[in-house]
Amino acid sequence: MSNCNRAVAFKVSKVLKRAMNSLVLSKLFSRTSAVRNIKSISSKTATGDWSLVNKIAVTDDGKMFVAWHPEQEFPHEFTRPIPATYEERNRSAVIKESSINTAMNAFKTKRPEVSRQELQNITFTTKHRWFPRARDKKAKKTPMDREYL
Repeated sequence: MSNCNRAVAFKVSKVLKRAMNSLVLSKLFSRTSAVRNIKSISSKTATGDWSLVNKIAVTDDGKMFVAWHPEQEFPHEFTRPIPATYEERNRSAVIKESSINTAMNAFKTKRPEVSRQELQNITFTTKHRWFPRARDKKAKKTPMDREYL
């Protein structure tokens, strides 16, 4: 275990011990809830940022800790759109061009071998499924001897 991981583990265990020793053990959700509120945190971290965890709770059997951290509100006035880079603009043009090419290829007449190969790949079958029966083409076409049949 590296020194950084040990320091983080020590800090986490220290916070959890402090939370366990807290006298605020009221129910978090309701009387029948199996979760007890341990600590409400709204302080700054070591880096000066506000803590992301607002509440820490533990189950009645003490086997699980729960940390609640709601999404932080950020004013819309301070947001900026992400500028599209040159590559992204070109990438969309390439996509349009490739989609036009595939659409045009669909309308071209293809050799039977190519269309069979595509059908094989689409349906995961062998080539024999897509060959027409030659004996039906070569069969002699005889006229019907009786029209009513």
